[in-house]
Amino acid sequence: MALRSVYLNASEVMCATLGTETSNKVQTNESEVVAFKSFRNEIDNCQFGDILAYFDQLLLPLFAKLSLTAEDLKATSLFLGSTSLDISAVDIGASDELWLSTTNKINRALVQRYGLNDLEFTFSTACTASANACLYATRLIAQGKIDNALVIGCEFYNPLTVEGFKSLDLISQSGLAAFAKGRSGLVLGEGLAALYLSENAAEQCQLKLLGGASACDTYSLTMTQEDGSHIAQVITDALSDAGISASEIDVVKVHGTATLGNDEAECNALTRVFNQHQPPLIAFKPFTGHTLGACGVIEIALYHQCQQQQNYAVASYAHDSKELMWPFYVKPDFTQVNTVLLNYFGFGGNNAALVMQRYKV
Repeated sequence: MALRSVYLNASEVMCATLGTETSNKVQTNESEVVAFKSFRNEIDNCQFGDILAYFDQLLLPLFAKLSLTAEDLKATSLFLGSTSLDISAVDIGASDELWLSTTNKINRALVQRYGLNDLEFTFSTACTASANACLYATRLIAQGKIDNALVIGCEFYNPLTVEGFKSLDLISQSGLAAFAKGRSGLVLGEGLAALYLSENAAEQCQLKLLGGASACDTYSLTMTQEDGSHIAQVITDALSDAGISASEIDVVKVHGTATLGNDEAECNALTRVFNQHQPPLIAFKPFTGHTLGACGVIEIALYHQCQQQQNYAVASYAHDSKELMWPFYVKPDFTQVNTVLLNYFGFGGNNAALVMQRYKV
């Protein structure tokens, strides 16, 4: 069966870090691709309806970009990835009873709110959640099962997540410096992002999705093997699925959490895969913080917008090659970047990688 091409036609993103150590703005050309005040205080005591209002801010401009009609939306399936889903809107109540909801509560609300197709999927595979959502949406479009997909990554502030990372001693007190030799941990972030994928390229289309891979090892509940072997296999599978070789990758968007073990594992994997050709790295978490299950779509949307504007901001520490585990892409523009490998690695050893390429009419 011949597979169809899949195109990224539009994206929207908004996010904010949960700490003062890390900038919450990434600037490209004349536009801020990340400029969203932290909604931590509002989310602290919000209700489910309040969360949906944030989706309006994200999705209505996305729909307007493509002039989507009610008929278009009805032919669009929803793929949503998140670590904590709607836990920030949980009302425990006076009796402190455990409150549970269905995992697709947000999905069903969004389907009804925007008139989307009844076929919808929820992914909650830790930090790879929305990356896996994008990967599976791509496969269903390529196989002709669906024509259009709205892929969303969302992560809202909640104390359970913050305290969990604190208990693992993974929070940095000085900022997130992905792939720096002196890295000290992560900074948490929150945010929303959306991608609109289709079998047909819109006039403003910038990127084509070539393929990807996802797999889960059993090494640990909280990380993958530090020798990078499993990550390397996932990257190799992603390149094979995309039909390209390692030498054709221009840049690698690293997962780059800046935790000691995870960056070491990812660096070891890159060494295994790119043993003859060493593409430079780009990283978004130094600006956005680690947005957990939402980081897949958030970082794809950021890359998409940097590609559209042919401009990229580099974290200040990344200019000092002597302090890095792997060299970064430090040019001020993306004019020479055509093919990118995007890495995502999560708790429980769930690892995913996607390959995208600049679309030329």
